[in-house]
This record gives sequence, C-alpha cells and structure tokens, in this order.
Amino acid sequence: MKYSVDVNSEYKLAKSNLLRCSLAFSCVFAIVLIADVLLVIFSKKAYYPTLIIAIVITVLFVWFAIFFFMNVYNDINQRYRYFKGYSSGLKPVEEVEFLKKSDEMCYMNGLYVYPVYVRYFIGINCQDKVIFAFTNELDYEMGDKLTIETYQRILIKAEKHL
Repeated sequence: MKYSVDVNSEYKLAKSNLLRCSLAFSCVFAIVLIADVLLVIFSKKAYYPTLIIAIVITVLFVWFAIFFFMNVYNDINQRYRYFKGYSSGLKPVEEVEFLKKSDEMCYMNGLYVYPVYVRYFIGINCQDKVIFAFTNELDYEMGDKLTIETYQRILIKAEKHL
C-alpha cells in the first residue's frame, strides 16, 4: 500500500489560486477607486453628499481589505508558500510504526490536515510523535511498519513494508 501526494499539481493549483485571488482583489480595488473618482468629478453642486458617499465606499472597502488579507489571502498564501518551499526543504525519510489516525481535522501551515500518530525508532529507544496527513483515508492498521517522507511534519509519501 502506498500513500503519495502529488506535490507538483498541488503547487500549480496553489499558485493559480494565489494569482486568481490577487487579480480579483486588484479588480475590486480598481472599481472602488474609479467609483470614488467619478463620484467626486461628476458631483456638480451636491459636492458634500457625494463626498460622504465616496468616503463611506472607501471605508467599506478598507474593512473588506483588512478581512480579505487577514483571512482569505493569508490562507491561500500560506498554502502556496508551503508547496513552493517543498523543492528546497528538508524531507526526511524514516521508518516508523503506525499507531492510529484521528478523525479530527486541524489547521497547520495553511493546510487542513488530519493527525496521524506514529512511533519513531531511535536506536534502542522509541518515541511517539504526531505527523499530519492531507487525507483521512489512510489504509494502515496499528502496528504496520512504514517508510515515510515528511515535509514540515506533514506526510508526503508512505509505503508499507511487507
């Protein structure tokens, strides 16, 4: 049994999402800027009411931008940086014993992942650790010996010893 994540396709998807998100924000910014300028330019004698409308539009846009960059863009950017750094990062390959997987999803490095509990063998000693997997569909049972490759404690490849 093998578990593998196609990092190249995930990187391309994350990059396209980041570019699409940046383009959408730039378009909204341009529309708000043009609307504000047109409101001020084409206000004849009703200068103050249109100025107040322009200020309200700008304040609403600023609140939207704060929400956008703190939540949406941050998640997409972290996912992109994770997959971009994969090519140059450390990817240890280790032999472990599979203990259990959890059904609870958690958030780590801009990714929604599932905790997987494994036992590392270090010489005579052993140590239980938690790594994370993209999917909860791991077909391993307790006690299976695995060779795994991780990047930033997230499981990229796993292969069961027969």
